Amino acid sequence: MARQQTAARRYAEAAFQMGRADGTLDEWERDLGRLGDLLANDEVRRVALHPAIPFATKERIFERLAGKETAAGPLRLVLLMIRRGRPRAVASMIEHFEALLRRERGISRALVRTALPLDDEQRKAVTARLREMTGDKIELDETVDPSLIGGISVRIGDELYDASVRSRLERLRMRLTAV
Repeated sequence: MARQQTAARRYAEAAFQMGRADGTLDEWERDLGRLGDLLANDEVRRVALHPAIPFATKERIFERLAGKETAAGPLRLVLLMIRRGRPRAVASMIEHFEALLRRERGISRALVRTALPLDDEQRKAVTARLREMTGDKIELDETVDPSLIGGISVRIGDELYDASVRSRLERLRMRLTAV
């Protein structure tokens, strides 16, 4: 699995550099997303993974399914990964590519967990506070987690900001049992 992640990262970085060099990052983003959706289909994924299907057949199938609107670069990259036996790494490669693209655009992805869903006003306040803290534009990825009891937990990259009731209770328990 670690080798697959490393390979996915290398392919993503190569795709990003190619897209940046020729000014086609938006097209790469669109087409990699389209190809990722294609590989998310169970039947298509089975074809990509099936060892008895010759690569030339897989290539024809993918070219036909991707359509003429898909640029050659992203299609060739995904086909290269399939040829080298890494079709399972395509989704990770696309995630890494999107992360590189967000960093290039000055966008931080914030994974926000709350005990109850945020309303629009709260969402705006959280976004503004996170923008203040990071200096980046913020892209929220919200999850409702009742086990937090209350409050909020936010992860941006490797940083965790935990203001949940559950974590406060846990810290209090640790202090009381340490005596």
